[in-house]
Amino acid sequence: MKRLLVFLCFITGLTAFAQDGQNWWEKHIELGGYIKYLNTVNFHDGRDLLTDNLWHNRVHFSYYVNDRITLHAGLRNRVFYGDLIKNAFYRQSLTQDEGMFNLSRKVTDEPNILMVSNLDRLNMDFTYQNWELTVGRQRINWGKNLVWNPNDLFNTANFLDMDYEEKPGTDALRLRYNVGEMSQIDAAYTSDRTFDAEKSILALAFHSVYKSYDYQLIAAKYLKSYMLGLGWEGNLKNFGFKGEGSYFIDDDKKTFVGSISLDYAFQNGIDWMISGLYNGGFDSDHPQAVLNLLDTRLDAKNLFPSRWAFYNRFGGHFGPAWRWSFGAVYGTQNKFTILIPQIQYSIADNWETDVFVLSFFADIPGMQQRNMLTFRLRYSF
Repeated sequence: MKRLLVFLCFITGLTAFAQDGQNWWEKHIELGGYIKYLNTVNFHDGRDLLTDNLWHNRVHFSYYVNDRITLHAGLRNRVFYGDLIKNAFYRQSLTQDEGMFNLSRKVTDEPNILMVSNLDRLNMDFTYQNWELTVGRQRINWGKNLVWNPNDLFNTANFLDMDYEEKPGTDALRLRYNVGEMSQIDAAYTSDRTFDAEKSILALAFHSVYKSYDYQLIAAKYLKSYMLGLGWEGNLKNFGFKGEGSYFIDDDKKTFVGSISLDYAFQNGIDWMISGLYNGGFDSDHPQAVLNLLDTRLDAKNLFPSRWAFYNRFGGHFGPAWRWSFGAVYGTQNKFTILIPQIQYSIADNWETDVFVLSFFADIPGMQQRNMLTFRLRYSF
């Protein structure tokens, strides 16, 4: 805990210096982040009550060396305590680092408390004329859809991870070339620490514009599979229309994963979105995949524990400071349903709080109903 206090004091000092109007600092340094507190209550029919507490500090740092070179870093510091942290499997999942380099450290590891620091961004960006090279831990975001992203090969994110808006990064080498003003060729490579070809991803994407649509074409060697992909985003009359599909080719089978979404903003301020998923990589013989539903990282070939899944969400505002939303997910396998109501309140410019619930229902033993109620308070700097 002492290390955390020292770190927060250090960051506060840097922020104060950044706000002091130093010309060099303003030109070369970008610093920001937040501190959050979350209290989560996990229960089933009012019984089996489990609580979890999390202090979550994040710092974003960018150093603009010159017009061509930029260094980026993103540091997460999380302190967990409560009932869930006593579970050995849960503790292990919090300290795993799947990157080529292990950039996670356990600062405090006691039976009732765990502090983990993780660099989920650490890269150098180099630009020259139409070329851009990025080396290190970064986010390669090729997803177009708002919920499920089969095109997001390198760091597939879980939309149910409600406390990780930055989404995970990956240790990768990425090279981009701008073809004119509207098109780009994008190549990227990542692997694990063994550099095993079956644990590596090598992909080439072409991004461009056709009429009112941004689109991309992808060809990749994805782990043990070959992959072809297509993604797009644009407007269908007054609706936002997004989608993506990935076709994976293995020696013994072929797998298609596709998703589409429509979104619309009403004149009364209410916004609506619906999305559908065909999850060709789902294995009906292993329904225990539901237990991994809240994992941050997913497999692009298997994005949800159901062959078909649908998501529907409405949202709006109560005045300038309040926002509400209600989402629902339905998977046809085992009638798997998730309800996600949320209320947010903006206390001040840098302060906000919200309450959200994840309620799970499924025809699976031990998963008939489970609820997670979370209160969150956030200060941004």
